[in-house]
Amino acid sequence: MFNSPFITIAFIVLACVGVFVFCYQTGVNYEKFKKEGIRTEAIIVSKEKIGASGTGNTKFRMVVKFETKDGIVTTTTKRFFTPEDLIKIMRNNTVFLYYLPNDPQQILLMPSEME
Repeated sequence: MFNSPFITIAFIVLACVGVFVFCYQTGVNYEKFKKEGIRTEAIIVSKEKIGASGTGNTKFRMVVKFETKDGIVTTTTKRFFTPEDLIKIMRNNTVFLYYLPNDPQQILLMPSEME
């Protein structure tokens, strides 16, 4: 039963739909932060390496601190960084990010926007 072509094709279609939905949702989140979010520079309070990809990117858990109109916010996030991104953020121990004004705990790190 599991060796039938129908099951295999159904599994492949389901996997393709899953990848498409994931990519679409990621794009929607990115656009939401770029459209509604406020860009600021955050200080990296701490960082911990928690993984790596096969392409040389490193995954970090970071605690960042940044100022909003309501005061200082400290939050934690996880993200993969390329070696080029790591060089940029290590210079001043800061990173650019976008946060949502109604919920500053939701952030999108953007080291690629740094010089």
